[in-house]
Amino acid sequence: MTTSESTSENVSDLTDTLKKQVQAYFTSNEIGKITTQAQNMGELFNGLCLGFRELAGYSRVMVLGIDSEKFCLKPLHSVGFDKEKLKDFRPEINIMSGEYADAIFLNKHIFVSSVPEIDSFSLLGCKAYITFPLLKRALNECWKVKKCQKTSCPTFNSRNQFCWTNIDSGFAINAPTEDIRRSICIKCKQFKCEGLLWLDLTDHAAITGEDTTMIYATVTQVGLLIESFRVHEDLVKVNEKLNLTHAELQKAHKSLKEDLQAASLIQQQLLPTSFPKGLSDVFATYKANLYVSGDYYDCFELSNNTIAFVVADVSGHGSAAAMLMSMFKIMLKSSPFNGVSPAQTLRAINSTLVSEVDSGKFITVFYAIWLKNTNEFIYTSAGHNPMPIMNKRTGEIELLKSSGFFIGMMPEIKVQDRILKLNGEYRISLYTDGINEAANSAKEQFGHNRIHELMKESASKSCKEFVDTLLQRVDKFCESEELTDDATILVCDIK
Repeated sequence: MTTSESTSENVSDLTDTLKKQVQAYFTSNEIGKITTQAQNMGELFNGLCLGFRELAGYSRVMVLGIDSEKFCLKPLHSVGFDKEKLKDFRPEINIMSGEYADAIFLNKHIFVSSVPEIDSFSLLGCKAYITFPLLKRALNECWKVKKCQKTSCPTFNSRNQFCWTNIDSGFAINAPTEDIRRSICIKCKQFKCEGLLWLDLTDHAAITGEDTTMIYATVTQVGLLIESFRVHEDLVKVNEKLNLTHAELQKAHKSLKEDLQAASLIQQQLLPTSFPKGLSDVFATYKANLYVSGDYYDCFELSNNTIAFVVADVSGHGSAAAMLMSMFKIMLKSSPFNGVSPAQTLRAINSTLVSEVDSGKFITVFYAIWLKNTNEFIYTSAGHNPMPIMNKRTGEIELLKSSGFFIGMMPEIKVQDRILKLNGEYRISLYTDGINEAANSAKEQFGHNRIHELMKESASKSCKEFVDTLLQRVDKFCESEELTDDATILVCDIK
């Protein structure tokens, strides 16, 4: 061969090589365009299979997924096959199965030039094939994720950092056989292989290096797309669960709100709607921190000549506090000591609460009776704040206090009756600490003194006007801060 002929042959070989490379690049690029337009996994696999048949000339193409529970492969999409033949086609991936299983566990393509009878793909009449793993990214090495300290494991801190790719690895699994090790690996979140791209070479020309490079470029992109779809599917499932949970919470919230509204209505009905006629003036209001309140007030006639006044506050808020307060009201109204001794009444209620109700809550109470015939005002306090009574003519305020302990916690409480002789017209304000402890943004409390000062300023005004003004001042004092406790006030004029 002359130098000229040798040069001409080299040029021809180089031209053929360049043509093959350009053709491989074109094929890979076109299949890439098809797959990247997919909107879901089904479209992705369909585009991949059709692309290799129409653009690369493979008569039969199949995408297989991994069934981790049955330890086998299952066809996900195919072209060139009788679908009935693939209906029950489940290639095994144990160590004795065909070489295609190595593609899964070694993370590399496998070329089988002559398919043996033991190979599952021989059942499809295949004489030769090539298969490529569809790989996702593995962000962390197996031994790091499992916090494995088996330093003797070949995979530990090695270049090949994934247990499934080395038959002698995976010491942390402690699997007795290779098949058990493999079955555990494919269920691991770190496992990279999503499935296989299988190409039939029975009637296909020889695979070139350019072909292999082209297929690798394609399946790498497809692997990343599969991962993206998996993430999207997971997000959709999580979103569905969140929507379901949200709907259930909304339903539960609606039911709870309805129950609380019903409880609030019942509690409103437990409060007095009218007051004894023997009072000069009277007004009361309460504001629950939640739907229902642990506060209670009442003013009721015990006999033609005796009127009772009470304000009480259960520790805490909500339904439990409201229920305990309802029990307190029933026991108060049915006490045999009413009209005789406020202190004896509270001692009897306390005894019943401690022995019958283990609520973990306590009640502060101010309870008084007014004997109109003798103008005696008999009162007692079980841990409640001192309540102010004002002589409306002089503006003098006296604090009604007693050293008694709150009720509902201890078997015995030391409460005592005190007697105040009234002479003239008086205004008494009974309230819970939701008013005097109302705080502004600087954590300063409204306090008792502001209430006393307003009582003096409003001596000539009605009880309602006094209460309205007081609540306005509390709101202004608190600025934008919400009340953190139930707020209750009962104001009565007596003479």
